[in-house]
Amino acid sequence: MKTVTIKEAYKQWANRYEEDLPYLFESESEKVIPLIGNVKNKQVLDLGCGTGRYSIALAKKGGVVTAVDFSDEMINVAKNKAKKANVDIKFQSLDIKKKLPFPLKKFDVVLSMLVLGHFKHPEKILKKISKILKPNGICIISTFHPQKEGKFALVQSLGLDARKYKQSKEEYVEAIKKANFSLEKYLEIKFPKKIVVKAKKDGVNLEPYSHKPFLMVFKIK
Repeated sequence: MKTVTIKEAYKQWANRYEEDLPYLFESESEKVIPLIGNVKNKQVLDLGCGTGRYSIALAKKGGVVTAVDFSDEMINVAKNKAKKANVDIKFQSLDIKKKLPFPLKKFDVVLSMLVLGHFKHPEKILKKISKILKPNGICIISTFHPQKEGKFALVQSLGLDARKYKQSKEEYVEAIKKANFSLEKYLEIKFPKKIVVKAKKDGVNLEPYSHKPFLMVFKIK
């Protein structure tokens, strides 16, 4: 199996990203969207926006959305989706390992979904987020539960291998503290029964995976 960078993996995966993970994303978003709350006229940053699943949903709810990703291919897919959805989103190609080019205390909401698992030291990214978040702003992050193989099992279906880090809830809580955030809410997401039933009708058996959480979600301030 060919070992590639994360960026190359996403480049090759961009056009089938959401097609490969529809039940995961639906299970995640039905928990996360209520967690975010009202975003009307609020400044929202989707950090690692991928193909725009949250950017577009929050723009439809009236958020003033900036969406960034280091994959030009993912950004292009997101732009096309936003155009079809008739929403205005500011997209930007950006590697978040570098300095974030935003004013201090600009955003009311920052999302970073399924991103921090790519970093050995997630607190470094969280510290950057803390600088651009307003004092009463919120940040939502998600990552694969360490007991799950995660999405890169699907990347391997392309004949690729990409690096990721498995970290526990306790390790993330420690990273959150190091970045001077406080944990407001923690969720573990499983496939709900209705998604399992829906998938079965589509010929996909999620039953073996429905009893244990596959995602961890943290709401921090």
